[in-house]
Amino acid sequence: MDEEHFLERAKQFAHRLAELQNRLDPDSYDLLLRILRGINDAIVHRRDGGSDSGSVDVAFSPRDQDRFTPALSRELEELTSLLGPHGLRLVVDFGAEQERDRMEVEAIARVSGMDPGWS
Repeated sequence: MDEEHFLERAKQFAHRLAELQNRLDPDSYDLLLRILRGINDAIVHRRDGGSDSGSVDVAFSPRDQDRFTPALSRELEELTSLLGPHGLRLVVDFGAEQERDRMEVEAIARVSGMDPGWS
């Protein structure tokens, strides 16, 4: 990526982030920034030849898990696409607790006569 292209993407990233700051609630925006810091740390560690291949865990509280909506995930994907082709792979894993919660919600929906529609 040449310097001009990099600078244009950096401007787009900054503009998009400013838009999100105005549009998102403060807690969701803070979560987004924490994730972006984790991504930055992963890129820096990978460039430094870190032994963990540049992976960084960002701790999510139960409230953070609720805030990490599909819409916020799409915004994060859009932002990371502007960072460039770094072989970036973003994995969000809430672990077994998330799966157990999903199964419980589906069971409640079925008992209520609803089709959860996301199985």
